[in-house]
Amino acid sequence: MGAIAGTLADSASGVRDLLAEVGDARIKWVEVFRDHLVVHPERRSEGAAIAEQLGITVATDYPATRPGFTMWTGCWNGIDMYVYGDLRGTTRAVRSWPT
Repeated sequence: MGAIAGTLADSASGVRDLLAEVGDARIKWVEVFRDHLVVHPERRSEGAAIAEQLGITVATDYPATRPGFTMWTGCWNGIDMYVYGDLRGTTRAVRSWPT
């Protein structure tokens, strides 16, 4: 992904910038790591819009969890970002191994 933030303080400062750009009310919480941020929207239905606003375009769907979700990943302002969102498209049945 993108450049790695040098310190935890750099990542924490990135949270301030993130909240200023996206809006504090739209974010429920942010997990802060030295090299990335994980964004949990107040409403998961806004995850795709938040990712788009930040220029994050890569999405991975996780339909096997309950509820399913999509994780948007990319780089924003030199920090690797992960944004949770609602599962894209319709929910589909997950195959299991025969028993």
